[in-house]
Amino acid sequence: MIPAASAASMKVHGTSQISGGMPRQRVCQHGSSKVISVDTVNPSSPFRRRSVVGMIGFSALAKWPSRARGSCPLREVEMPLHWAAGGFSLWFTLSSSEKGRTGKKRIKAVADTGSPFLLVAKCLRKDCESYCAEVGCFEGQGAPSGEADSTEGYASGIVEVAWRKSDTVTFPDATDSSVELREMRFGVQGRIIGFGGTGKAVFLGLIRDHMSDIKTSFLEQTPFQYLVVDLREPGRETLRLSEASALTARGPRIKLADPRRWGDPVKHYCAGVKTLRVGGEVVLSSNGSSPRKVLAIFDTGTTGVSMTPGLYESYWLLAQSVAQSGLGWSQARQLQVFFESTSGSDASFAMYMGKHPSYGIGLDLVTPIREMAWAGVGSAASLANYKVPGGIQEKPPFEDVMLLGLGFLVGKCIAIDTKMDELIVIES
Repeated sequence: MIPAASAASMKVHGTSQISGGMPRQRVCQHGSSKVISVDTVNPSSPFRRRSVVGMIGFSALAKWPSRARGSCPLREVEMPLHWAAGGFSLWFTLSSSEKGRTGKKRIKAVADTGSPFLLVAKCLRKDCESYCAEVGCFEGQGAPSGEADSTEGYASGIVEVAWRKSDTVTFPDATDSSVELREMRFGVQGRIIGFGGTGKAVFLGLIRDHMSDIKTSFLEQTPFQYLVVDLREPGRETLRLSEASALTARGPRIKLADPRRWGDPVKHYCAGVKTLRVGGEVVLSSNGSSPRKVLAIFDTGTTGVSMTPGLYESYWLLAQSVAQSGLGWSQARQLQVFFESTSGSDASFAMYMGKHPSYGIGLDLVTPIREMAWAGVGSAASLANYKVPGGIQEKPPFEDVMLLGLGFLVGKCIAIDTKMDELIVIES
């Protein structure tokens, strides 16, 4: 699920490095466990705005229990992902020490590489009893963070969010369920406007970096720099968050771009497409002279693929043309995306066609992006009101943007190294 642009009074999700350098870490020994504190550093940066809106200082503490006295504590957490309603979800808990708010509440959230925030739903539905029993809802957990409520814009809608902080966040189904993230800031999702999709759960955003006037992301409150989404085997899908570098992973490496230079408020995990094919045919630029230049965002919060309007129209026109030449419709609309890799050979992603035998639905959904102001997509009012975070926007070297969702990622294992700006397609 990709955060989109905002209107004048609304926050937008984009990732700018809130710090120009990497966070400093203080490592403190407490008995047999180690507490890692991550401090935010905010040197001057070309992405900073003159006035920083909505940002607060924080100290995020991650408690990593040692497996044995004197041993190096585990600095990663791996948890199972569960398929439901077109996405992969996980469970986390929020705890509070406020009077009358003790205990931990299990919350279900979609693992989303296309947004930055940890959210919890405040139920405003008519079926709250059954809904909250299924996915978990806000019941007063945590305490006010001191920040004003905000309106956050996503590609599929607008969300009203109240910001709070929790004593601890844990992952009860993780391989090491004793890992705790302390003093975590999270958002309570209230009224939503124009939301599409079929999912019920909120999002656990996995974008780390953003423009300086964007709210604090989930990952930047942790020591995690590296994430692995493993969707190779149905029923055994996992998400791993780690401090470790991706340098030891084997497989094609795609160099990721920083879209903040083009006005994106968050640092989406994206790369320029080398070649885009529909039904085996290359998608050409608007003037038909060369392969179309497209920026692809790797987005586990999208089921199929979403495209800005120009590319969406070109996709269907080319698919129809290929079908008229005698190729079956399913083959004619098959989408393949190729990226250059640092090893020299191309990394390719193909859309899974038809109903998936394990997930029970088709993952070959192709939809248009209706709102993405930083990419020039949206209503006239939205585009007129959009203010580029940081005040700097280079001319983009691409015609279109696409969200590469689960239809391209199932059957694969991808690792994202936020420090090295690389995406690795891990080989078995």
